[in-house]
Amino acid sequence: MSLVSTRLPPEMKEEIEEYAEKEHVGKTVALRKLLERGLKEVRIEHALEEYGMGKVTLWKAAETAKLPLWEMMELAKKKGVSAPYTLRDVEEDLKAAFEG
Repeated sequence: MSLVSTRLPPEMKEEIEEYAEKEHVGKTVALRKLLERGLKEVRIEHALEEYGMGKVTLWKAAETAKLPLWEMMELAKKKGVSAPYTLRDVEEDLKAAFEG
């Protein structure tokens, strides 16, 4: 693992400490968990945005978000995100699903 240093506002440091205490983990573990959650959320938002603009297929969006296709489908539906979806897109998604 790599070591990363950063400066935090006192309020954020306090929130992290409270989270660590609540979860019964050290600050390092707490920070790692929070970063993982944040990065996952950013990946999903980016993937849904790209899919919604028709830049990528749903399969590619799922791959970008590091989620199974079915989960990405549920998220897109839940958030009301849809994209122009051609027959070619369907074929590509099915091919990728059965090959990978």
